[in-house]
Amino acid sequence: MKFQSRSVAALCLLCAGLTLNPIPAALAQQEAGQVHSPSKYLYLSNVEIKPNQNGAYAKLESEEVQAMRAANAPSHYVAMGSITGGSRVLYIHGFDSFADLQKAHDETMAMSKLEETLSADNASEAPMIAARSSSIYSYEKDLSLGGPIDLSKMRFMRIILFHVRRGHAQDWEHTVKLMIKAYQSSIPEAHWAMFEKMYGMGSDNVFILVTPMESLSVVDTMRENGKKFRDSVGEDQLQMLRKSLAADVESSDSNLFAFGPHISYVPDSWVTSSPDFWGKK
Repeated sequence: MKFQSRSVAALCLLCAGLTLNPIPAALAQQEAGQVHSPSKYLYLSNVEIKPNQNGAYAKLESEEVQAMRAANAPSHYVAMGSITGGSRVLYIHGFDSFADLQKAHDETMAMSKLEETLSADNASEAPMIAARSSSIYSYEKDLSLGGPIDLSKMRFMRIILFHVRRGHAQDWEHTVKLMIKAYQSSIPEAHWAMFEKMYGMGSDNVFILVTPMESLSVVDTMRENGKKFRDSVGEDQLQMLRKSLAADVESSDSNLFAFGPHISYVPDSWVTSSPDFWGKK
């Protein structure tokens, strides 16, 4: 969690957004070697970087991570740089209650030396940032598919954002549940985690489908198994699902991100478990 003192997809992409995800999604910052289901809530910070400022921004962020680790700050987070879409960094922090969120914030801000470092770095970063926004999402278990994972082993993430039409929230949820049943019967290893935006700009009927991945080869597997799903479900049911999605969803946006180990503040066990990745400076 960061404390502070694109184009619309076509319907075919919408369907691809719910295609095979062979790795389940979990976003709680947990110990390496353990598997966990997604946190109840996600705090997501979206930072848009100005052109030619990525290196300087990353350097300051790396210094912040080192300061937080030295202070043993309580709130861990994973940072991701965009592979597609605009130049931006996403910071994701999982938490299970708003009381925990406030407690972690208060404890961090009470570390006076750390707070001074964060404030100074934020001031230095300001000229490099085009825009910054934060939001909170809630985990929607009934709209998700799959079991827990060890997030420390993931290296990439796909995030698909859905804008659901006003008045279609219940229809959208029904459609997703039909998709879940279709995958359970045709490709039981399929997984995804769905979150609904609670707070932040455009928080009315916005959902994200999240898939952490060990490598980008997972995207190839998704595409290869898309045909298997279509053949198993059948053309009639597939057309019905497509029509339902077209009626329920106003737009979607799908992007890929790469985990940034040097700008992520992760538990020490992650660094010990994968020093070649999470130990990078």
